[in-house]
Amino acid sequence: MMKLALFLAALFLIVFYKIYSDYEGNKKKFILDLGLLFFLLFATGFSKYIRVYLLLLVVHIILLLTSWGAYIAYLYGKEKKTFLIFSPLISIIIFFLLGYFVSHS
Repeated sequence: MMKLALFLAALFLIVFYKIYSDYEGNKKKFILDLGLLFFLLFATGFSKYIRVYLLLLVVHIILLLTSWGAYIAYLYGKEKKTFLIFSPLISIIIFFLLGYFVSHS
C-alpha cells in the first residue's frame, strides 16, 4: 500500500508541475486539467478495491495505463479528446454492478 501511495504522490507532483508550468492565466483549462488529474488519482487508488475480482483488476489496470497515457498526451497537446481519460470508469461501474448483483441474488 505504501508503494502505491508513493507512486501516486510522485505522479501527482510530476503532472502538477507540468500543469502549473503551462498555466498562463487560463483558469478554465487549469481547473479542467486538475480535475482530470484528481479523477485519475481516484481511479488509480480505487484499484485496491477491485482486487476482489482478478479479471476485472487486469482490465482496470489496462484501462488505467491507457488513460494515463491519454492524459499525458493531452497535457503535451498531442491529443484534444478526453474520452479515453475516463475509460477506468467502465471497470469501476462493472465492479459496482457485480457487487450489486452478487449481493442481491
